Amino acid sequence: MTAALPPVPASHDARRRRRTRALAGLLLAVAGTAAALAAVVASSVPVARLRTATPPGGSGPGHLRSGGRAAGGTGDGAIVPAADLVSDPVFVTLRVGFALETTEHDSLAVERLARSDDAGRSWYVTGSPFPVAGDFTTLQFISAEQGYIFGPSGLLVTSDGGTHWSQVVTLAGTLQRAIPIGSNVWATFTRCSGPPGLTRSCPVGVAISSDGGRRWRGAADPPLRQAPGPAGGDILARYSLDTAYIVSYGPAGGGLAVTYDGARSWQRLADPCSGAWDQVDVVSPSYDQLWLVCGALTAPGSLLQPKVAYRSFDGGRSWHLMASSGFAPGSAGPVGRLPLSGRVSQLATISPERAWLGTGGLGVLVTFDAGRTWRLASGFAEGGSPSSAVGVTFNNSLDGWAIEFRSGVWHTTDALHWRLVDGRQAAG
Repeated sequence: MTAALPPVPASHDARRRRRTRALAGLLLAVAGTAAALAAVVASSVPVARLRTATPPGGSGPGHLRSGGRAAGGTGDGAIVPAADLVSDPVFVTLRVGFALETTEHDSLAVERLARSDDAGRSWYVTGSPFPVAGDFTTLQFISAEQGYIFGPSGLLVTSDGGTHWSQVVTLAGTLQRAIPIGSNVWATFTRCSGPPGLTRSCPVGVAISSDGGRRWRGAADPPLRQAPGPAGGDILARYSLDTAYIVSYGPAGGGLAVTYDGARSWQRLADPCSGAWDQVDVVSPSYDQLWLVCGALTAPGSLLQPKVAYRSFDGGRSWHLMASSGFAPGSAGPVGRLPLSGRVSQLATISPERAWLGTGGLGVLVTFDAGRTWRLASGFAEGGSPSSAVGVTFNNSLDGWAIEFRSGVWHTTDALHWRLVDGRQAAG
């Protein structure tokens, strides 16, 4: 999933720059103007827990509401073990990164923002408690100050590193994704009427903020529908201020659409994963370049998941099947090399040839040949939980991080060799 694309960090590191959330949707971001794109793409963190979001209802453009603090939680500065990290990592410099953490407090799960100042080797609670209690699953930061957190409880915005939070409300439906490129932020949501059901589908909507998430306006609706609730979702991929892709998925099928004019209009595209899929991620690293990975519906807790990997070199007008594990819907047999084990979690890419796929129960898969062959990345060992998502992001062509939720943190400085820096096992 994704990816989600990444934003461009505002701080100036002498060596390199980083990804976004975004990706989801890791995704390329713009620094200041529409030029200076980030060198790395990730999806907007498509993970199982991220499938639905339920902010306060409403039917018009969003606005901000500052609220009281959520009760309980660990204190600012408290140490956060890797076993408490529950989101993809987002690093805005080579040392400073953020993630979400969840701890038990008075028999209740309390979520806070976690920060690392040493490239992921250690983490601590930072900022204030979130203004609403609930479930936030994904974050996107474009600098050490400006960040976005979203999930089933809606969307939160901070401009001071989490010291203060504002809640975005009335985004016209159930929030799905939020992807910033500089101060230009897009959010996707679904509008469902009546009780959700697997046989029903809900239209997908888009809202846009041009001031860092303070004010929002409605955009044209893409021609997409998706299953409501945890049975379906959508992925937003952006590489410029005007161009974006949205793919929807779920048991009732899905679809793919693109805009080239800032969401004033949308075009429906061919979707090679338009059938019933459980996990989908798309990233768009540059003009006309698209990666799409899809994981099939499987029994809960299964260690195996049929998968396919597609590439498009013409903006989604045509697709090439690069790899298939076999046993996938509509796929006759194995193509290339793509393991059947592990569950699709998040896709990240840094070039037309290289990409990484976080897979629950396996670790991180890597391809160096444009998606034809995938193998377990150096430094990862099988043995994770199939129910645990794995988020992976890069902030330049060499430096990347991966978090296996509630397990461990890995880091690479050469895009080849990964090292466990916190959690899961004793780092060798």
